[in-house]
Amino acid sequence: MVKHLHPTSYVPVPGSRAAYRERGAGPAVVFVHGGTGTAEHDWSSLATRLDDRYRTVLVDLRGHGASPDPTREVGITRSGLDLTHVLRALGLPRAVLVGFSYGGNTLLHLLGRDPRWARALVTVGASAEGDPGRVEEIMTGRWPSALRNLRHAASDDPGYWQELRAALAHDWAENLALADAALARIECPALVVHGGADVFQPLTYADRLVAGLPHAQLAVIADAGHAVQLDAPDEFLALLEAFLGDL
Repeated sequence: MVKHLHPTSYVPVPGSRAAYRERGAGPAVVFVHGGTGTAEHDWSSLATRLDDRYRTVLVDLRGHGASPDPTREVGITRSGLDLTHVLRALGLPRAVLVGFSYGGNTLLHLLGRDPRWARALVTVGASAEGDPGRVEEIMTGRWPSALRNLRHAASDDPGYWQELRAALAHDWAENLALADAALARIECPALVVHGGADVFQPLTYADRLVAGLPHAQLAVIADAGHAVQLDAPDEFLALLEAFLGDL
């Protein structure tokens, strides 16, 4: 069973339903988690610190957390489309979109096709390109124990995270690649955050995002790994609040 600290609501999406949790009031900030993670795990503690000034929305992508995946369509394209259903249902034609890793990749892929959804964009450990040569490494390499121990509504199998990881690794390698023209369409203000000690995504991925996004700034937190918001929450929050304050 998937447990959450805040009430869960659902929006119908094609072939499934998308789970989200919202709290606070003010300008909307929508948080999207990383692969094999959940919104609660990746973003809850940080979003709570914004509740007094912002309307925060935490979304579980298809196959993750409380969002089931009966049609087995996990991937950045389907997740991006599901997210648009959530945004419409919540009356958010434009919002600040914050995505970690797979969530950031999903946002980039979505906005490269239709940039109108974003008032501003924040990515953490994201990329605009996949690498088929790294699929085997990702599928067989070490994986954070916190992610291995999460439970998801899509399956009662404790090893489900491995199925998710495999599906996402292939999707990342085969479907992510964004042309320069797609990045150039994302004209909203963008903050690209990367951990200096990230062993999953090289800093060159962030450099390409900053070069391709028309109004992007790069922030590297030297001692943080892939999950900057978990490794250095105070530093990340300071960056995010400064960015939001300038909008």
